[in-house]
Amino acid sequence: MRLGSAAVATSALLMSTVSIFVRNLEGDALTITFLRFSSALLIIAFLCLLNHEIPKIDRTLFSLAIFNLLTVVNYITAIQNLEVATAALLLYMAPVYVVPLSALMGEKVEVKTLIAVPLGIGGLYMILTPYAEINTGILFGIFSGVSYAFVFILSKEARKNHSPLQITFLNLGLGTIILLPYFFIFGTVSNIWWVIGLGTIPTAIPFTLFAYGVKYVKVQRAPILALLEPLSAFVIGYLYFEEIMVWKQLIGAAMILSSVFIAWRE
Repeated sequence: MRLGSAAVATSALLMSTVSIFVRNLEGDALTITFLRFSSALLIIAFLCLLNHEIPKIDRTLFSLAIFNLLTVVNYITAIQNLEVATAALLLYMAPVYVVPLSALMGEKVEVKTLIAVPLGIGGLYMILTPYAEINTGILFGIFSGVSYAFVFILSKEARKNHSPLQITFLNLGLGTIILLPYFFIFGTVSNIWWVIGLGTIPTAIPFTLFAYGVKYVKVQRAPILALLEPLSAFVIGYLYFEEIMVWKQLIGAAMILSSVFIAWRE
């Protein structure tokens, strides 16, 4: 349980760096998503060969790949139109949707979840308060949160029959195939080194860690642990992009850390 939680948390921290790579690459959300998936796919394919793993697609993996693609495209669009922290926090509204969905799936709702989720979501609200305007970025941020909720649930289901490498390979492979025609027509590569970094640091490594960890963490707890991503993105936005924090946002960040701590406890 602890190792799974650590994998999900580490995955969240690495994925929080995606804004640095996205904002240093030219192109729309679909182009950058293709570059992210295709570059990471080369790494994962190599690892699959080393481990002699042959991925086999099924309905769960196909559905997971679609929702993963939707999440990434929506999130990148939000990053391009909002402050880094705001985009990340909208993505992590996913716990709001995961808890009722997990309850419908028959998973018992723990007391710690009933404490951690409202605390974490309250922290999200505090951080979002200064920017709560309805615009394109916020709409895509909300869409990313909805699709991400299904990624959590489907990832746990997929781990019953597939390894982390297999799940990551098919997520990236199907996404790459779907976006390939668009990239051939409209896509460009502005900086190969940023593309390699995008495919490795916030993609190949954290996607695999997430697929590993989610097997050992309850559906309702995984997104709470992953709230470390918007908190880390908030720090990156402040230090790297000089996006200013206000006191309400600092309180919200503290609330998120508290919710993660509660979820982590056995």
